[in-house]
Amino acid sequence: MAALAMVGLSPTAVPQTGDLATNTDCFAATDNARLRFEVFQQAPPPRSRGRYAHYPLSEAASGQLGRLAEAPEGIGTWYYHWANRAATPLVGVGGRQIIRKLNIEPSWTGNRRHRSAFSSIDRANACTLAQASSLLGNNARARRYARVAGITLISEKALPDAAPPSPADTCVLASGVLPPRASGIVLDYEVQDGRDPPMTERFLTSYAGLVHGAGKKAILLVNPLDSTGQQRFTGVTAANAHRIVALFDRTTLVLWSGNAQHSLPASYAAQMAIVKAGGPVDTKRLLIDFELAGTTLEDARFVRQAIIRDGLAGVMFWRNYARQGGACATAVNQRIAAIALGEKAQDGRQ
Repeated sequence: MAALAMVGLSPTAVPQTGDLATNTDCFAATDNARLRFEVFQQAPPPRSRGRYAHYPLSEAASGQLGRLAEAPEGIGTWYYHWANRAATPLVGVGGRQIIRKLNIEPSWTGNRRHRSAFSSIDRANACTLAQASSLLGNNARARRYARVAGITLISEKALPDAAPPSPADTCVLASGVLPPRASGIVLDYEVQDGRDPPMTERFLTSYAGLVHGAGKKAILLVNPLDSTGQQRFTGVTAANAHRIVALFDRTTLVLWSGNAQHSLPASYAAQMAIVKAGGPVDTKRLLIDFELAGTTLEDARFVRQAIIRDGLAGVMFWRNYARQGGACATAVNQRIAAIALGEKAQDGRQ
């Protein structure tokens, strides 16, 4: 990949804290003040004291509801919500059956191994809307969604974290509500269960309206828009993407090492073309979801360039099993620094 012009990079910028010792971290809370755009970490927010491996950040997105209320002032907090999908088999290319994974349920501690399954897309959607309603403090509305769809509501407190799957069409609700100071909800919409574009747009319109009606913001996290295999069964297309982006405060463009074009810049261009195909898009509503595990330093440099050049909201870091924290010299920390702080590769501490 050709070298890219560096936009907004300082040749002397280096992480201000940490060193190469294995028991310290490269970044610290003071690095948050150096951010030029939104930086989301898919992790519980830091506590007021103690080591934290996920600096720098301006926003923390986590399914650990109990941790969101503990975030220090100045860090936005978001509940990370899994969009439920139907567990019924799909028929793929060549008649091959695709068996859907079970859904991720809420857990106060974030360690639940319990999973649930839904017999139809409508029931899966009803559970997602019921869970959001409950998180937003409207249990009566949650019960209405359940009654109309024919699903059973149950509190996560009624189930151990390591239990067999729930009975079919059982919707598990978080045992608390979104803290008043929380910014909103991130909806992880990786459904891929055979829904068509009109169904997807109707559901996402309802979901965004539900969250906004409670005075909170909504972020939509989707699979890569240029992945035809994934979006074929999800229902986000070039025909409706621009309207979907307008529904949410932020929508992600996933940039990862397994992109269809085998080029991160080409994948970015393809996804931007999809969201703009049906009409104009406010780029401040777009957020890059950047994989930390398999990408390169050059990929990271490109992402910072794109965010600043095109006026995007910022970046969300997706670990994909990569480890954060530790010495500045690690490849992961160099990618984080290149995007979030504008650090060149050779600027790591020696």
